[in-house]
Amino acid sequence: MRIAHIAAVALLLATPLLAQEEAPYDPFSDIVVSDDASALPEAVAAKRQALIAATMSGDIEALGAVMDAQDYPPNVSFGGPDDALAYLKDQSADPEGRQILALLRNLLEMPYAVLGAGSETPSYVWPYLAVIDIAALEPGQVVDAYRLITPEQLDDMHDFGGWFWWRVYIGADGEWQAFVAGD
Repeated sequence: MRIAHIAAVALLLATPLLAQEEAPYDPFSDIVVSDDASALPEAVAAKRQALIAATMSGDIEALGAVMDAQDYPPNVSFGGPDDALAYLKDQSADPEGRQILALLRNLLEMPYAVLGAGSETPSYVWPYLAVIDIAALEPGQVVDAYRLITPEQLDDMHDFGGWFWWRVYIGADGEWQAFVAGD
């Protein structure tokens, strides 16, 4: 009887530990926001600069060179188009793709967030607004949002419960992971 009692107590004491170990890692609970580009890892900073340089060229084809320097192109749509560059050009408000270049540059000049900051594989996200609680924006963060979207779009995002406009992801290894819009 005493052994059964000890086993039951041990099981009760171990249950919280087991529950803690089973919980999956949530990168959204581990976010750091910064506007300090000098704090970016070298590979991330280099990719960001390469993207900014491509946007400054005014030629959307310059993004193709950035894409070609990687093993895989960035995800540009949740539908996964075959030609990422053609898709981005098609999404632009002008036929040359310059509006999408301006959009990309505006995003990369905003503060960023480190998603999964404590993990071995964090992602760097522009704008930081894409990964924080849209319903709890402080006044300065609302101003940041208005630099990118209209007040009506921000209201739509509040109704939706999150950021669904354009955002950029770069991995800690410098891989341009995504440039997407949507939920």
